[in-house]
Amino acid sequence: MSSYWKNDDKIKISQTQVSVPSTNGRSYTGTAGQSGRRIDFEIPPSVKFMDGKNSYLQFDIKIGIPAAEVPTRLHLDPFIGGSSVVKNLRIYSGNRSVLLEEISDYNAKVQLEYSYNQDDSLRSMRALKEGSLVTTIDNRGTLGTSVSNNIDLDSNPYYKPVGTVPAGRDWGTSDDFLTAKLSLPIHSGLFSGNSKIFPVAMCNGLFVEIDIEDPARFVKQLDSVNRHRRMKQNPIFHGVDKDGLALSINNATNRSEIYLGLQNNMKTVAQCPFVKGERVGICKNDSPKTECALTLTSTGAQGFPKIENIEVADGYVRITCEEFQNSNTGTGVEATSNNFILFSAAVDTKRVQVGDLTTQIIAPTTSYPITTEISNAEIVVQQVGVDPRYEAGMMKKMRDGGTIEIDIPSVTNYKHSLLKSNRNATINLAVSNTRAKSMIIMPTDAKTLNVGDLIAGTSSVYEEETTAMDGRLHSIRSGQVGIIDRLTSYQMLVDDKLVPSRPIVVSKINKGKSIAAQPLIELEKALNQAGIVPRSFTDYNRNFLIGRAYALNDGVANLNNKSNQLQLLYNETNAAGADLAPEHDKLLFCFLFHIRRINIRGDSVTVSL
Repeated sequence: MSSYWKNDDKIKISQTQVSVPSTNGRSYTGTAGQSGRRIDFEIPPSVKFMDGKNSYLQFDIKIGIPAAEVPTRLHLDPFIGGSSVVKNLRIYSGNRSVLLEEISDYNAKVQLEYSYNQDDSLRSMRALKEGSLVTTIDNRGTLGTSVSNNIDLDSNPYYKPVGTVPAGRDWGTSDDFLTAKLSLPIHSGLFSGNSKIFPVAMCNGLFVEIDIEDPARFVKQLDSVNRHRRMKQNPIFHGVDKDGLALSINNATNRSEIYLGLQNNMKTVAQCPFVKGERVGICKNDSPKTECALTLTSTGAQGFPKIENIEVADGYVRITCEEFQNSNTGTGVEATSNNFILFSAAVDTKRVQVGDLTTQIIAPTTSYPITTEISNAEIVVQQVGVDPRYEAGMMKKMRDGGTIEIDIPSVTNYKHSLLKSNRNATINLAVSNTRAKSMIIMPTDAKTLNVGDLIAGTSSVYEEETTAMDGRLHSIRSGQVGIIDRLTSYQMLVDDKLVPSRPIVVSKINKGKSIAAQPLIELEKALNQAGIVPRSFTDYNRNFLIGRAYALNDGVANLNNKSNQLQLLYNETNAAGADLAPEHDKLLFCFLFHIRRINIRGDSVTVSL
């Protein structure tokens, strides 16, 4: 018996880590544009008790570029790292008869969490363990762009830094890429979201099933070689000689050297984002389509010169290419010092005439079959050992008809499609959870994109911002983040009541024009209820979300047999009053955060929502 003067009986426990390797293979190779791979894990009943919060997923991953392809630096999603590899997550009881938890579009859920739960310490820790990237001083921009975490050349875990250009070969072989070992928290109620000890033995073990995402959706290119993301972050064109001579329109003069400006810390070979063997183009620093119509001397055709050497000469980084000319095709354009940038044409090859900015000269790249190899996949389980007497007492109570009830915070993704032609939409959310906490809706871009668009974030992808600061900022996370797409306002109908009583206006958030307080207040409440600490709102328009808390102060609400509807209004106009219609079809990820109860009684396991 316990009292104020006497403590309850204490249970002696021990903690050990148990490695549970995958059961359906030791390595998993994928090619961009293909999906369907899966990794299975079986956590045996011998683990008995598990501390899910301190257990984690671990694997090695290496990126490869086929020899026939133009090389460029590639890495995993810079925002969530290795979590971008996981498409769907399912957790069953050991005999696979009961689905305990399922998270569809797991990587989008992690994007949601990491976009708003971030600060410098968390970003650094995630870069160290999970393979995301952080901004670096040596590679930072100096022309006033927003800060990018997608520019790291020195400490990038996916490839070696290049201080000296490889001799006798192009960059991009297996020797240039590194095998990165990633340790990822498992963002589910049974694992990182669970602060309780889970009785694995009572469920006859656990079976964890992971669907692997298409590599095109998690392998990305650097911002500093991309003309569609923070254009002024790219290397600046200084001239075709050390004195800054312009690249004039001339169909007879061959050029083979390009000098880079000192802006953006472009001072050494190690700070140059391009690699030997990569092909480059030249365009205006505020207009991606205003591009020099370069022709290759060897063929006489429109193309992109291949880099043959990168070195420091006369105080500038000098790129030596195969011979090229700046032609007058489609009117042509002269590249002048400090007004043009260089960009990578490894994936982004579309070129149009400067005269009309429409007529195509070079077709876009639609296929770029890079590979990823995942190996040594394992779940490292934090096993908790308890006193045998305590375990025997628990088993006796179970045999005597006792029941173990475990409440875990979980999330379910309810999906709804929305056509861009539907300007005044009502979406009925058919949920019946009895312990709902909040709903966070992510309106993702449903546009069909090819491999090149996904890896490089080309002009075909949704544009997050149009600002003088960055020029262009097209998304590299299409399908995994929310887009506002000219939304005017939203409101919800819950239990036949409009909440809040007036529509929430979000017009000012479009294209990063400004900020609106009310939608962020609503989102903050929803995030708190979801167990996500809202430390930052820097991604308020780059990962646009609609949030509604069903209760406050960590409470829950019963949504069973209650109406639950989202109302969206797209009615934007420009300053002259002209209509601005939505541009993208959308797939709404409606993440319902709730309490899920697992009931263990005798030999049966059931789940109630």
